[in-house]
Amino acid sequence: MTDRHEPASAERCVVNADHPMLAGHFPGHPIVPGAWLLAWVVSTATRRLAAQGQTYSIAAIKRVKFLRPLAPECAFECAFNATGTNNPMRFVVTSGGAVIAEGSFQMHQLVN
Repeated sequence: MTDRHEPASAERCVVNADHPMLAGHFPGHPIVPGAWLLAWVVSTATRRLAAQGQTYSIAAIKRVKFLRPLAPECAFECAFNATGTNNPMRFVVTSGGAVIAEGSFQMHQLVN
């Protein structure tokens, strides 16, 4: 995901209120689409794994649960925990101390 709303750091982001994806989602009361938020989490996790020189990557989304809507201009962040080919990478997206989404990825061992 490369646009002007890409997070400066690997774990934090704010979606500007004028982002084009918000135009129809929903007029008068915009929220950040869950699909975009999940794509951001996958992209962030992928960059983090690469930066750490990990020998595994994300193979699939194992599960995800959206618990609260995320409004534009609200800062949010994502935390990840331990990973491995036999263990899922878990993630939690929070904003203002509240959990927005949580889930896990199935991991895949990279061939050297």
